[in-house]
Amino acid sequence: MTKRIRRTPKTAITTTQPAPLVTPAAPLGTEHITSDDVMMPRLGLAQAISSEVNKQDADFIEGLGVGDFWNTASGKVYGPGPLTFSILVAHPPRAIEFAPLSDGGGVVDPNVPLTDPRMAFGEDGSPPQATKFYDYVLWLHETDEMIAMSLARSAIKAAKSLNGLIRMRGVSVFVGRYTVNSVQKTSSQGTYQSWRFRNSPLGNITKEQAHDFAKLHSGLKLTLPTPVVVDPE
Repeated sequence: MTKRIRRTPKTAITTTQPAPLVTPAAPLGTEHITSDDVMMPRLGLAQAISSEVNKQDADFIEGLGVGDFWNTASGKVYGPGPLTFSILVAHPPRAIEFAPLSDGGGVVDPNVPLTDPRMAFGEDGSPPQATKFYDYVLWLHETDEMIAMSLARSAIKAAKSLNGLIRMRGVSVFVGRYTVNSVQKTSSQGTYQSWRFRNSPLGNITKEQAHDFAKLHSGLKLTLPTPVVVDPE
């Protein structure tokens, strides 16, 4: 079962100096910490049922409201957007089977084939046993930081929209700049917050950035994100 990360209170978003994109060597004393030992921060989107917006919950984040994006590791609140980002890596879609929350939750099978019967809806219309994910690693331009993004369930349509923007741009995946903001949607199960992606009016990144992003892309594309439990929407 994925361990829940305790988060720190909100900190103000300020313009920072660009962080070094490629570290030539691990800082002294951290050589033993590899990518397998680290959980990358993720871009979360707060729902009405998210524990982070519940003042009575231990995971409550001061200043985080429904429809706000936040950093799941640092607790930094970004607001509802738009956020400008580039895509360092767009992983192939994958599927994970989770145990029902009534049984304690947790990952049952982290590598469900997309053609597996567990990916199909039941004859009675019940949802698939496994959840499909589209995983990305982003570079947030406002804050100069790297962060992961996983889209699943009701966000699958938004993920396909983003993938369409990527393909239509016709350049390497990390060259384009995009924006995301939260939008409210309603389904048969109620109202929820979702993702809306657009091409950034700023256009593509600079040649200098492309050189650095290409190095990051090569180093990250072989590393799959750690399975996470997503809030039902």
